[in-house]
Amino acid sequence: YPILARACELDPEGQVGGPDKFFTMGQIMGGQDGVSIITRGIMNISNTGGEMLTNVQVEKIVGGLLSVIEIWMTDLCMEPNAEEQCEELIQKAMELTEGKSPETWSTLGSIKISQQKFGEAYEAFSQAWNFFELKKQEIGSGINENGDTTQKAGLQSEYVDLLQPLLSLTKMCLEVGAYEVALKVIAAVRDIDEDNIEGYYLEGFTYYLMSKLEIFKLNNPEVSLRPENIYEFNQLIQEVPLDLSHEPISQLIYDSRLALSFALQAGVNADSKDEIVQELLGGANALLQEIGGPLDPSELTQIKKGDLVNENEDLEELDIEEEYSD
Repeated sequence: YPILARACELDPEGQVGGPDKFFTMGQIMGGQDGVSIITRGIMNISNTGGEMLTNVQVEKIVGGLLSVIEIWMTDLCMEPNAEEQCEELIQKAMELTEGKSPETWSTLGSIKISQQKFGEAYEAFSQAWNFFELKKQEIGSGINENGDTTQKAGLQSEYVDLLQPLLSLTKMCLEVGAYEVALKVIAAVRDIDEDNIEGYYLEGFTYYLMSKLEIFKLNNPEVSLRPENIYEFNQLIQEVPLDLSHEPISQLIYDSRLALSFALQAGVNADSKDEIVQELLGGANALLQEIGGPLDPSELTQIKKGDLVNENEDLEELDIEEEYSD
């Protein structure tokens, strides 16, 4: 921090070392000071690029705008103009990216949740996934087709960098009941890192939520499910009892157990001092206790090899997303 602060002091306009230090410093500082210093970095790029901004410059500016929005939604959320600032900044980010930035759509969805506009959040997260999928495909194609070692390494780094935004998108999808979108995002996470513990946990948790919601629907057929009341449902999830012998949810329960069991298996060699990983493993264990325990390791091995198909595979798939989006 002292070195970064000194670098900003010595190069206050970013003329020597560029604007990146302002973005990092602003995120560390937060609050109004953080907004000011990130804005300095954005202005530096804008002044340098003028009317002809490169794609890299646009990405950096948009990254800065989204960081400022995050500060307004957290540190400065009680300020009277916080919502107005977020709306103005997200509009700028959308204009700069021509509405094609997955990160911008994710942030828009987050803003809509804070405004309790859950239907609009649902749509924003769906758009975010569409553009993340395109971005992932483009980077993947670049890796496969590029013969330059340095460029290939850069693309591989970009590919891995998709992990955290995708995991964050998954969690936000769950808040508004976009379960089918969440499962697609999780599949993309597995393409990038097949042993990602958080990805397995979120997959198991998604199927768990779907099973709970299916029980709720059966017990309350008169209720019309929408993103708005699914958000409320998530707050009361523990009050919905699960009957593991109930046929309509048997496949969902199995899929949840499968993913959570893989999470535990992937965590066997995890650092015991990694608090985040240990929290995920604890959460996986707690859910498994409720839904019948982990699967046998030999079964997991067979499934990994593709030798074993899921039990109840002829069970009709539950297309819950279509019902929510009606």
